[in-house]
Amino acid sequence: MTRKRDIIWTAIIATKQWFSKLFSSEADALVDDFKNNLPPEIGTQSYSGDIHDKRD
Repeated sequence: MTRKRDIIWTAIIATKQWFSKLFSSEADALVDDFKNNLPPEIGTQSYSGDIHDKRD
């Protein structure tokens, strides 16, 4: 009985730790986006017009 109880508690603790890591990393991404991964510098782009309005 003790072995089964140990397995259950180990699973509960591991699941709790996994969710804690998941939500803390998601919260960090929301609060501090682009800290480690800056967006690319695209610059200005030319606008070629709407393709649906050409020669109607």
